[in-house]
Amino acid sequence: TGADARDLLNRLSTNYIDPVGTPGSVVPTVLTSDRGRIVDLVHLAHCGDHQLLLTSPGRQDGVIAFLDKYTIMEDLEVADLTPDTAMLTLTGPAAGAIGRQAAIPAGVTAIALPDDDGGDSDDDDAAGGRAPTRHFIAADADAADALAAALRRAGAVPIGAAAAETLRIIRRQPAYGAELGDAYNPLEAGLIGAIDFHKGCYIGQEVIARLDTYQKVQKRLVALRFDGISDGDGISAVTGARLVDDAGAPVGIVTSAAIANEPDAAGAGADGGAPAIIGLGYVRTAAAQIGARLRLQLSADVGAGAATAQITHRPLLFGGEKPARNA
Repeated sequence: TGADARDLLNRLSTNYIDPVGTPGSVVPTVLTSDRGRIVDLVHLAHCGDHQLLLTSPGRQDGVIAFLDKYTIMEDLEVADLTPDTAMLTLTGPAAGAIGRQAAIPAGVTAIALPDDDGGDSDDDDAAGGRAPTRHFIAADADAADALAAALRRAGAVPIGAAAAETLRIIRRQPAYGAELGDAYNPLEAGLIGAIDFHKGCYIGQEVIARLDTYQKVQKRLVALRFDGISDGDGISAVTGARLVDDAGAPVGIVTSAAIANEPDAAGAGADGGAPAIIGLGYVRTAAAQIGARLRLQLSADVGAGAATAQITHRPLLFGGEKPARNA
């Protein structure tokens, strides 16, 4: 809360945040260190008399510390609502209709993330598409059970953490602790659509602008499909594995992996077809070409020498670079 909340966040993060803004609007933006590394990917929701900042899970303390570090004379107060709040995520093609049918009561904050949120690619074809809009529904913790029951009556189906993680990887959405964090900058992570190169300075702006201008981005987030490794070996054998080229030189690393059903020939989605191991990772820019096949460095008892990873996409979570606002 506070008169300077939006203006301060505009001066601290990568995207343009209108100091006035429109109630109901949601802006994805990245908080970066003075070295241009990712502190967190956040979504700022304009709730009228206050702003709601959605952090990555468990990152609220780090984000609050970041804001405190750079708040001097601004009219700004920060409250951590996490302990007293439950948040449900509603996603899928029917999410909007289910939310309306559930008749979400007053006092519950429902936030629809931007429609372009979800796995566009700088070299993708039309089949890559965009993921359905996600709706984040926040309520008092003691109202969570009743809210979940109302959503189920309207047709929502609960899924567990493992299924949610698989869905994240299918949609090519980076997560903090795996693809996001101090080891990476927003350009490497495919977050260029959440950067406004036409606004004023923000923390880390000079580093990020220099990397973009001189094309010095060293590695890229990629989506991967693995071959030569069985489902029984488990995704733990793949996660963290090094990626090497034909000469054996290291070119990348696998950051996340999951077992998912591949889309059928008609592109019907992940409900049918044979199981496949897919994942996300980082690959040096020169080697990060869609269709390229790399070798996995695995232990001797998990298909060493036979396992490969094919690059299927270079995800851009919020699309490509945005034009100037007056263009």
